[in-house]
Amino acid sequence: MTKWGPRPARSSRRDRLSAPRRAVLDLLVERDEPMTVARVAELLAQHPNTVREHLEGLTGAGLARRDHLAPAGRGRPASVYTYSPEASFASPEYAVLAQVLVSYLTEVLPDGPTLRHHAREAGRAWGRTIVARDPEHGAATSRRAGGRAVTGAVEHLRQRLDRVGFEPEVDDDGATLRLHRCPVLALAQEHPHVVCSAHLGMAREILAAEDVDADKVSLEAFVEPGACLLHVARRLPGTDDAEDGLRVGPLRSTMSAGARQ
Repeated sequence: MTKWGPRPARSSRRDRLSAPRRAVLDLLVERDEPMTVARVAELLAQHPNTVREHLEGLTGAGLARRDHLAPAGRGRPASVYTYSPEASFASPEYAVLAQVLVSYLTEVLPDGPTLRHHAREAGRAWGRTIVARDPEHGAATSRRAGGRAVTGAVEHLRQRLDRVGFEPEVDDDGATLRLHRCPVLALAQEHPHVVCSAHLGMAREILAAEDVDADKVSLEAFVEPGACLLHVARRLPGTDDAEDGLRVGPLRSTMSAGARQ
């Protein structure tokens, strides 16, 4: 079964792991499914005892979680491992922000345009903070009077999103960013209209510093295997709601064509 949309972002905590243990963690994140010691050992061509040691080390560090399969016959049920949320967040600060934001908005607002509007506004506030903290912001602002090209604005946005953990890639048209990873993928899958609206608002605010109109920035979330699409300087195809600017596709599909390996 192929999953639509991006993959989880890699946690900065992985960089402090040894290379073999980091490979085990990355496999758990990439596969995004419960895995036995034997399966991990098979995929990594490692001895099961070595893999078990790494999995237990990741569990002890809070980067993985151990569960048990349902009993089937005699003997102890097999243990399976999955990555913990801390292993997929680009930074603890962003993880806390996302969880608090989503919990608050979904509790106090009904689902619909009002909820998406407030999520976008929260994202815009986040984007303003990113711009203000960016040491390159002053130089970018001073160039606006000369009319910064769209391609330059897209590249500037790509650099900022890359730091947050989206692993963005500029498409051939020069005005679309493919977001191959999501720092809060589990939250986005559960509440896409909230999380993705916040991401859209954040991107719009960053691009506003480059004189790109908000109504020309749109996001297609979970519309293809391996990425979400952030469009710059053109409206979302097939919709007249420029204020919303968000389309959410299926989260999962059996289709495999175009999946990013």
